Amino acid sequence: MRTKTISSVVLLLLTFSFTSAQEIIENPEKPLSKNAGRILKLKEEIRISDDNGDFFFRIPMDAGMNDEGYIFISDYLGSNFLKFSPEGKFLKNLYKKGEGPGEIQNMFGFAISQDKIFIYDFNKRKIIITDQKGDLISENSYEIETYNDFYGIYKNWFVFKKWIVPQGPDRKTSKLYQDKHTVVLLSKDGITKRDSYTFPNERFWIAISQGGGFSIWDPFDAVLDENLGYLYVSSSREYLIRVLDLNKGIVVRNFRRKYKRVNYEMRQSEVEFMKKHNNPKKKYKEDIINLFMNRNLLWAETSTADDDKGIMIDIFNPEGEFIDNFYLNLKGELISVQNDYIFVRETDEDENWVIKKYKIVG
Repeated sequence: MRTKTISSVVLLLLTFSFTSAQEIIENPEKPLSKNAGRILKLKEEIRISDDNGDFFFRIPMDAGMNDEGYIFISDYLGSNFLKFSPEGKFLKNLYKKGEGPGEIQNMFGFAISQDKIFIYDFNKRKIIITDQKGDLISENSYEIETYNDFYGIYKNWFVFKKWIVPQGPDRKTSKLYQDKHTVVLLSKDGITKRDSYTFPNERFWIAISQGGGFSIWDPFDAVLDENLGYLYVSSSREYLIRVLDLNKGIVVRNFRRKYKRVNYEMRQSEVEFMKKHNNPKKKYKEDIINLFMNRNLLWAETSTADDDKGIMIDIFNPEGEFIDNFYLNLKGELISVQNDYIFVRETDEDENWVIKKYKIVG
């Protein structure tokens, strides 16, 4: 619940964004909630592992849950799209490898919408539509272009992102180059395509003459609010969130909050890479690690972590107000947030993957 107006808690200043002059909402270091900084109470409800041999986790990456509580988990590099009962019992692998109707060649993304599941096959550029049981309803192939991310569905549009990288002669030396990430809206019939907005960010690219390749510099995290038609984007190492209005095709809001940055500790492999290619040194971690939507609130997982409290999560409303934050004391990684539940990827004492569903208490 909002207890103050934006004007009473934020300072507005005018700044230049990547493409045009835009307002940035400057939030203070502390949020509105009087109970901010607490450890959020969680209750473990379900634990899913592949101990019984009915299925095998490679690297579980994403989890979703429909209105009836059935759980869907995708596995890295394909070969698994697993369905579980509300009690966590394995029911079916919806993944069918191949190039025929309803089959997936390799990598895929998915979205659950009412009584249907939408699966995007990145290699074959097609959307597979099934019912909640995984039975094929239809599929459409889109030979327009290749997309790199599938964010979900807004009204009659599929929301994608395509990644455009500097090519050939433009990469004569190893240095930071500007990539482009364009948000694309594609009609469900595949006839109409609309490039909504392009977000530039930087990436360290190795010169073509030295074999090519890259080292990540700026992150790109985005999450879709399917009700309001907002795509929240974090595309820089510093704390800044941009709000793309899919109806208007423009960034309507930018916001951040005062944040104490966390020092970056390089791995040995990075030290060796730096010596070889002379890439710039990262002084701080990315301020924002990941973005999640929960109802109409944005959860920003930050780089702040405490040995006793866990990871710090910041909460914003659609107006960009910093309304709350708390810690999640987890042993693993947060991969999904849905209403009163979170899904966490962990490993057991034998380094086997485990997905846990926790209920938010209180």
